[in-house]
Amino acid sequence: MHRLTLTQLLFPALVLSLLISSCDVSNSDTDDPSITPPETYEFTRNGESTVAYPGQTDRLNMVEEMKAYIATAHNGETISEQALLDMFENTGGDGGGNFSFESEKQLKNKTFGPDLDNNLFEDIFADAADASENGSARIRAKDGIAGLLERENSGNDILVDEKGREFTQLVEKGLMGAVLYNQIFNEYLTDSKIGPNVENSETEEGANYTTKEHHFDEAFGYFNAPADFESDWADSRSDELRFWSKYSNGSDEQLGFNDTIMEAFIHGRTAIVNDNQGELDEQVDVLYENLELLAAATAVHYINSTLSHWNDGNQGEAFHALSEAWAFVNALKYSPNKTITLDQIDQILNSDFGENGNFWNVTPEGLNNAKSTLVDTYPDLESVQDQL
Repeated sequence: MHRLTLTQLLFPALVLSLLISSCDVSNSDTDDPSITPPETYEFTRNGESTVAYPGQTDRLNMVEEMKAYIATAHNGETISEQALLDMFENTGGDGGGNFSFESEKQLKNKTFGPDLDNNLFEDIFADAADASENGSARIRAKDGIAGLLERENSGNDILVDEKGREFTQLVEKGLMGAVLYNQIFNEYLTDSKIGPNVENSETEEGANYTTKEHHFDEAFGYFNAPADFESDWADSRSDELRFWSKYSNGSDEQLGFNDTIMEAFIHGRTAIVNDNQGELDEQVDVLYENLELLAAATAVHYINSTLSHWNDGNQGEAFHALSEAWAFVNALKYSPNKTITLDQIDQILNSDFGENGNFWNVTPEGLNNAKSTLVDTYPDLESVQDQL
């Protein structure tokens, strides 16, 4: 019988001991504070939430109330340029008395710099106020004349500029890009806010979050989804969605945005807790790609809607949808990593949507050209372009 030597007997135990000693055992509860990604966007420290973005919530509320104020002109009310400026700048902390709440925040100082330099929104406010004078006189809009335009399906009027663009959409959807997307893309997802040199060891004074955690949460606040947002979102909870999360849900059936975007936010925030910059950078790339794709998909949706209304002979409905398409195409410019070019955006807005952006001159050919540009630029849209 072959007898095993002492070395042969001890060798397996020795190998096992070496294997155990080489494994990362820092995942134990006592040695490593790292976490696995939670199911929802909920993060705690010492039993208390570390997630807070009240400033973002205030600004979204401001956009809602600005839109509601402009919409009063649909019923023939005269609106004030100064009131809109006061709301934009949040004069006196309550929008010059036009907000239903008080806040120290404002929209203007978070708006995309070149848009401020070009007075984009100030000019829209002035034009809206002037157009409301026509609306109060019941002047009907036509090429070159701002006024009221009937939406055929509802019989309700909307206030449009001399090019046929609806003011509520220019302001609401415009600010979704110039403030919400601008802040996500050009502020809170950048290295200056969540890069490797941003404080992530100590919590801020009087707060339960680190600076890096808070910055990422503020990006999430501008997307403004419920903490448990996901694909197959229940219709009974649709009123919990607004702005970008609402439109994410609108295209989710075709493109799965809800899960993709939420998982990127959750995994990115988890990476910050775990101080894993490489994982965080990967999730930020996912957010840049899919938030841009979301704007493009929504633009295609409204181009489809415009074509449908146009074919039915409903000009008011077509101009309403085209105003939204205009704003979502414009929103594509705010990403510093955009796939589409500024020349392509300009072609769509100022040629395909009518010469010099005049909706009264728009044609089905131009609309289809705009759609083709978006689909060719974003191949993920190709298979669902007619279902959006």
